[in-house]
Amino acid sequence: MIKAIIFDCWDTLFGNEIEKTHPFQIFAEKIGKSLQDYTYLKIFEKHFMLEKHYRLEVPIKELLDELHIKHTNKLIDELKGILEAALHSQKSFPETLKVLNELRKNYKLGLISNTFYQSFEGLEEKFKVNEIFDAILKSYETKMLKPDPKIFEIMIKRLKVNKDEALMVGDSLKDDVESAENFGIKGILIDRKGKHPEYPNRITSLEQVKKFL
Repeated sequence: MIKAIIFDCWDTLFGNEIEKTHPFQIFAEKIGKSLQDYTYLKIFEKHFMLEKHYRLEVPIKELLDELHIKHTNKLIDELKGILEAALHSQKSFPETLKVLNELRKNYKLGLISNTFYQSFEGLEEKFKVNEIFDAILKSYETKMLKPDPKIFEIMIKRLKVNKDEALMVGDSLKDDVESAENFGIKGILIDRKGKHPEYPNRITSLEQVKKFL
């Protein structure tokens, strides 16, 4: 029997108001990389999402150094501007708040996010997520990133449920779905853009979560 539903945050429940190319992809392309490169993505997250960075130029320089990319003040300023545009443009997907408010009547809700602290604090202020979720794990507080299985262990302890009493819903096959299932929690892929039509436990809207309950 399902007692708790754990959600990924970005691109699952909330997104970016910038409708065209995601700013993180623009950032990646600026340095000759792509968000589709999982190795690069994890390096990016490591530098920006494990600490509260008040000066973005610091992790930008560290990232460029690790990637052996020569940097100038002009490049750093351009990259900083790209990130700052993304960090303050949070939006809710149309069905998010309605679905969450319905689910919280009967289920415990958890939220796990690999995130910049600026983005998440803006989200908390704008959408009052602390009032919706029973437990929230943010990468810059836990010092861990999905797909680290320890994150799921902490979450089910905080929600006071067993593995087989929880569902994990997220948009990343590796970080959300497969990592949860490797830990022992059933994973549900939200595939808003139809990238994985072959995946069995797949939804295209949060409203479809209820068919797995």
